[in-house]
Amino acid sequence: MIYLQDIYVKLAKMKIALREKLAHPYLDKYISVPKLDEDKLLLFYAIFDEIDLSDDVKESYITTAMLVQTALDTHDNVTIANDIDSTEFVQRQLTVLAGDYYSGLYYFMLSEVKDFKMVRALAMAIREINEHKISLYQDDQANMQSILDSLLIVETALFNRVADLLKLNHWKLLSTSFLTYKRLSHEKFHLENERKLPENQIYKSPFSLTFLNDACKNFFEETTSLLETGFSTPEIKDILYKRLQSIRFHETLHFKKTVEEGL
Repeated sequence: MIYLQDIYVKLAKMKIALREKLAHPYLDKYISVPKLDEDKLLLFYAIFDEIDLSDDVKESYITTAMLVQTALDTHDNVTIANDIDSTEFVQRQLTVLAGDYYSGLYYFMLSEVKDFKMVRALAMAIREINEHKISLYQDDQANMQSILDSLLIVETALFNRVADLLKLNHWKLLSTSFLTYKRLSHEKFHLENERKLPENQIYKSPFSLTFLNDACKNFFEETTSLLETGFSTPEIKDILYKRLQSIRFHETLHFKKTVEEGL
């Protein structure tokens, strides 16, 4: 139980450090502070916890990887609408600059670490992610399985490349399964609730509800199975299992509510 508390303290410390690095007095006035994905932070922590390095070095790697993730997420928030006013135009430009600023931060941190293999791993992941984001935007005729394949890479390439570099295949499999399940559960929630939204705000999902139900079920079962094996740290296993159950609870809760309302 003491070790579990220690994990939460370390995660909280890293979140504070990340927010301090991401803070910029000018950007903060005009765009929202980037939201950190705490599940991805936890997974990066779990991966590097397997490596025999000092806590300071581990934190440096984890912070760098999360800055990469935040830069990629920030660029996703750039609007593409043509009909925008001057204020929205400024916000769009600043969002692009914010993503570039966060990218510069992780390149700077990597230069301090001087780990060229890690630089290469992250660079290859960024290339893969951007290639598949382009595919998702451009290929209107893609089937649901090919869309899922690209989405899987967008969500997990950073973890796959880092796990490959560190020769941690179990974490590669678990990260892929866990994060894909989380993303599809989120997708399912939006699709189930789209009829409640005004017409101009309807969420356009590339998936059918039947496809998402089956995919969520499969990835949940796969993640549960992977959580049962290959762990040297039972506390991390317990935290991940609780997060998985929390995602499943909200997915089931929203589904039941939708059925009860006759949607």
